[in-house]
Amino acid sequence: MSEEKKIPVVIDCDPGHDDMMALVLAYGSGKLDIRAVTTVAGNNTISNTTNNALNVLHYIGADEIPVAMGYQDPIVRSHKESMDRLKARRPKPANNPEKSGENTENITGASVHGITGLDGFSFPPDNPKKPESIRAVEMIARVVRESEDPITLIPTGPLTNIGLFIKAFPDLTHKIKRISLMGGTCEFILSRPFMEFNTFVDPEATKIVFESGIPITMFGYDVTYSVLYNRRTIDQIEAVGNQSSGMVKSLLETFMVRHNSSLNHLKLKDSCPVHDACAVAGVIDPELITESKIIHVDIETSGTYFDGATVCDYVSALGLEPNVEVVYRMDNEKFLSMLVEAVRNCK
Repeated sequence: MSEEKKIPVVIDCDPGHDDMMALVLAYGSGKLDIRAVTTVAGNNTISNTTNNALNVLHYIGADEIPVAMGYQDPIVRSHKESMDRLKARRPKPANNPEKSGENTENITGASVHGITGLDGFSFPPDNPKKPESIRAVEMIARVVRESEDPITLIPTGPLTNIGLFIKAFPDLTHKIKRISLMGGTCEFILSRPFMEFNTFVDPEATKIVFESGIPITMFGYDVTYSVLYNRRTIDQIEAVGNQSSGMVKSLLETFMVRHNSSLNHLKLKDSCPVHDACAVAGVIDPELITESKIIHVDIETSGTYFDGATVCDYVSALGLEPNVEVVYRMDNEKFLSMLVEAVRNCK
């Protein structure tokens, strides 16, 4: 029997603890041919998200995967503007880690991911892995152009690089099989209706992507807050006993504490979402998806309160062409088992 052909993908990310888990899952699954990892500013500055991606990939034994740095600012707005808007719209709970004296002035996701974007583990300082000389959009174009097979894009951060790629290289978009993204929300309310961090940071890029005509599967808050890891998952990962398991265990523990403290109105205690890994898992095994709807989704870019909102016609009332598969439920146990097994297959 011939070996199963791997799925060619590009992962665009802003590590971020959940992006870390997405990279570990993608590499450790053995099911994906990761042609490149590209980085974007979102959970942290572009310098830190790129450094985090390099550190994670080197630590898990994935030095062969090229990493290309994206851009600091969204397509139209600035990263600082996104940070200011976020702070204005999200009230700080009394025990927010930002009150501990951390300098979070220029970091959008610091309350959850910390100063480095991957607080909770100290990587070796002498990482030999470096970013490529070309930038993220050029890297995506190169991979797509040179591939004989259609490429699946897996964005787990703001959609800046993907939107720029679509605008700059419209002749290549027919070679994109699907975009499996973590972003958006339809019915789950985190802080304001329709708002999710990645779409909030770069609304214009999100609009370009959602209006591109490329097939999209959206793993938003509706599904990611129903698929939670817990202490048992962390214990299983620790028990793997390899180099990667120690890193993953420490980072998932830190993320659980920071996330649940920063968003304490959710009343999560010993469980936590691992948002970005969902978008990877759905590519590895689409049968993990147990409930989804193909609906029309618009993106708000000029609203007073809801810039970046994914406005979903989830009752099919408007008669508009469906453009997004919105995932609502996944097989939780199978998903968590997949995470543990992926860690086992890393360095």
